[in-house]
Amino acid sequence: MFKIGKLFHLTHLVDDLDACDQWYDEVFACNRFYRGYEKAAVRDASLLTIGNVVMEPLSLAKVPDAEKSPIGKFKARFGQRLHSIAWYVEDVPDLAAQFARHDIQMFNLVGRPVKPPYKPGLAIWTQPRQTHGLLEFAEIPRFTTDARLQPGWSPAFWRERHPLGIERASHITVLVRDLAPAIHFYRDVLRGSLIHQEERAGESKSAFVAVGEDTVVELLQPLSASSPEGRDLAENGDSIYGVTFKTINLAKAADYLNSRRQRIERRSGDSLTLNRQDTFGMVVGFTERAIPNDPRS
Repeated sequence: MFKIGKLFHLTHLVDDLDACDQWYDEVFACNRFYRGYEKAAVRDASLLTIGNVVMEPLSLAKVPDAEKSPIGKFKARFGQRLHSIAWYVEDVPDLAAQFARHDIQMFNLVGRPVKPPYKPGLAIWTQPRQTHGLLEFAEIPRFTTDARLQPGWSPAFWRERHPLGIERASHITVLVRDLAPAIHFYRDVLRGSLIHQEERAGESKSAFVAVGEDTVVELLQPLSASSPEGRDLAENGDSIYGVTFKTINLAKAADYLNSRRQRIERRSGDSLTLNRQDTFGMVVGFTERAIPNDPRS
């Protein structure tokens, strides 16, 4: 039986990988444990840790016909933004069978359809229109060594010594047109746990689902067409929208972000969101808020 484990990585598609890597270094003091070129995917990418969160900034490789690849087509349609969520999975063949039972289309690294019986050792990607954004599921990879899985690994530096005071990723936000089918997919197909629901009058309604060992996904349905989330949904459809980090001190984090020339786009009592022009198109937030019923607390 399949079991979703740790967040493998959150993929961030950018125009300039060198510049984006520098941004991650300067703002987050990240731990980069991979940087390389993947010929089949036609991409250059890094893998880096921010606390226990792994980000994968990637850019389209500068090779002929790269724009015809799945990443090239995504970039032409959506530009710089979060691209996908990837999780480690035990028993990917059983997960593939689960998707087949629910008529969810699957694809391999180069965009070719995957159908059961699944060949072990390969990652699978979903059809974004069916799963409210692009998702990847994989065994622990052999091409690199995940820093978090090594003896002695600790995320304490980012919580105790870095000015951002990052405890973990509070949640990953996925924009959806309709909460009900999104909850069904995350709870009943992926076997996540619905831990909290809330509504911000006239703005949005959300469902928070715990997935795997360490991830909470916020499924957010905008109620205002003029809000940033409403505009993004109208333009791009259901998609992976943003990541919010849990900080131990929001005021200190805000001062530090200002010192790094990161403009604060929105701020409430316990949360803030950065300007996407400063973050290579990715929505990045910080919060002191604890999600009700969060199993990681």
